[in-house]
Amino acid sequence: VRGVSPGTVRVLVAGAAALLLAALAILLYQPYAYWYGAGYNSVNLWEGGRTPLFDYFTHWGVFIFLIFSWMAYESIDWMAKTPASALRKLQPYQGLIWAGIIGLVLLVVALGIKVPGLEKLPIGKGIYVAWVALPMAAWAGVLLLRPGLPDEKRAVLFLIGSGFVLTLVVEIIVLVGDIGRMNTVFKFYLQVWILFGISAAAGLGWILQGLPDWIPSLRVVWKTAVVFLFIGAAMYPLLATTAKIKDRIAPDAPRTLDGMEYMAYAQYSDQGVDMDLSQDYRAIEWMLKNIQGSPVILEGNTPEYRWGSRFTINTGLPGVVGWNWHQRQQRGNIVPADWVTDRIAEISQFYFTQDPQLAYQFLQKYQVAYFVVGQLEGAYYPGPGLDKFPMYAGVYWMPVYHTGDTTIYQVLGSQAAPGAN
Repeated sequence: VRGVSPGTVRVLVAGAAALLLAALAILLYQPYAYWYGAGYNSVNLWEGGRTPLFDYFTHWGVFIFLIFSWMAYESIDWMAKTPASALRKLQPYQGLIWAGIIGLVLLVVALGIKVPGLEKLPIGKGIYVAWVALPMAAWAGVLLLRPGLPDEKRAVLFLIGSGFVLTLVVEIIVLVGDIGRMNTVFKFYLQVWILFGISAAAGLGWILQGLPDWIPSLRVVWKTAVVFLFIGAAMYPLLATTAKIKDRIAPDAPRTLDGMEYMAYAQYSDQGVDMDLSQDYRAIEWMLKNIQGSPVILEGNTPEYRWGSRFTINTGLPGVVGWNWHQRQQRGNIVPADWVTDRIAEISQFYFTQDPQLAYQFLQKYQVAYFVVGQLEGAYYPGPGLDKFPMYAGVYWMPVYHTGDTTIYQVLGSQAAPGAN
């Protein structure tokens, strides 16, 4: 373009590209934004137990040690390279500095001590994490003010401060609707893990660059501490894996890569009924080998953390409803909760009713191709309602698999491929 410098052209092209990128991002994001509904959209003060410092250091100890070491190294280096005369520039701000220090101390004390009678306030709750998180976050904020600090170090200090603040936030507030504060801690700690992981790795790299200049005795002490901490952290996957392997519903089951094989050896009790899970195991294997495509299946629905949804979980086939709480939780505010609870009630009615036509209408409504009547269904839906299944076999449904107390029925008129006996 005549009369326009190359630099101006590059700026205009870059600006146009940025605008195009922003427009495309907004446009392509709209379907997700339209259908998205947050399951958690408000917070309350957390009134339950707080994280003990021992547990806090157990979880974050390695990261905190490396972060503390780098920040101490950076602070010492800053002081060593700053003449005392430079402090005169701070004289006009002495009052503000002292106010900040006193305010920080008061806030740490207010949060970190336990005072009975302050249940309605976020202070005096014995939030011991505050004794570590607040000073470390404030320290990172001060280091951000160091003149001439490279941008990458400023970025890391920002990550550090943000991470410590988040570990404190989950001690004060909880998302409304959470189970205790499980998901509040879980989700925010995942973010902190990334923030601290990046920060500790960067800090370790910068420390190693300057380590030869340290006092020899200090260098030995620091290296020893790091080695012990890393060994301690490395023991976790070994010990945790061993503990997880021992935590088995069937201790005598062989250790294999088959995630279902334990069922062949397991016994389970629910609703006062002892179940031999090998029956479910064989029935699930039959489904995997004989059912083609992805037809809808039906099985009894149980409360959370019970032996439930076992066929949909182990076959991947769609069911009428899954885990009660997760189905409601994952939909947030998009659909009413009774969309899920109504289905669960309908499943109960299907098994309990003695009216085969009503049961068949339910199967047609949800396009069910196969349903299970096993030990679990007998435990949760006892009574004459189960008698309709063998009684009307060949009329509304037909048995395609049977073992022990477990029968799989194929719904007549469904679009599923015929099962094999």
